[in-house]
Amino acid sequence: MTPLRVLVCGHVTLDRYGDALLPGGSAYYAGHAYRALGAHVRVTTAAGPDFPRQALAGLEAEVAPAPWTTSFENRYGADGRRSHSVSAIAQHLESSHLAAPWRTPDLLHLAPVVGEVDLRAWLGVVSARLVGLGVQGCVRAVLPGGKVSQPRWEFDRADLAGVSAACLGEDDLDGQGDLLDRLAAAVPIVAFTHSGRGCDVIVRGRTRRLGVYRTCEIEPTGAGDVFAAGFLLGLARGDDPVEAARLGTAAASVVVEGRAGKTLGRVGEAYARLASVPVDVPPG
Repeated sequence: MTPLRVLVCGHVTLDRYGDALLPGGSAYYAGHAYRALGAHVRVTTAAGPDFPRQALAGLEAEVAPAPWTTSFENRYGADGRRSHSVSAIAQHLESSHLAAPWRTPDLLHLAPVVGEVDLRAWLGVVSARLVGLGVQGCVRAVLPGGKVSQPRWEFDRADLAGVSAACLGEDDLDGQGDLLDRLAAAVPIVAFTHSGRGCDVIVRGRTRRLGVYRTCEIEPTGAGDVFAAGFLLGLARGDDPVEAARLGTAAASVVVEGRAGKTLGRVGEAYARLASVPVDVPPG
């Protein structure tokens, strides 16, 4: 079978772990997850000279030069909830600069981390069979001093016209009121993840709950991005939404087994795990 062609659009980042700055960002995690799952992956991003280019090895990457790379520090509370601060932000990604051969993928994954992707502009330039959106970068704003806030994301249905599926997690709802309901009304398929407690798949108003693949979690960074990659790839290859979510859940179970993406190369193990992801589990 010919590998599906995936275009991922979003910033790669440098994430602080103590004294170390390690590669991260939705485009980084999702890009490598797609590759491990068998897709042909292209990433369009922006980064400074401080970003290690070998971190994108194996991916076709179009990296717009920037003075610096978007840089995050992530902190996890005792309840598992994450907070962020940002010390640098690369420029917005210009859809007009996208090379012509990259404009017709099977799957377009819009994966912003901090508002760097103009949804309408990218949807107007790229013609894909399926378009997925990672919501987290649409709800974030950076305050003076670098603290990340989440002002209410206001959008028109026209902003999301052409988006086939959206992925978000519990943290993304902070300050967003009825965002989940508004998304479910505007986008045909929505996946709503509950960290280590499974996910909801909402298809035209009907919700089904999936559980998790039981594993030993070392660190959750990147789990949502890898879930989105598995989920969207499943949809793009013709799986029904629940089976696609099982693949996403299984893929996320692999990445949390290591720190800072160390297990991304093993994400293909998700295919052997997905049958063990339970479906129609009770909430809670």
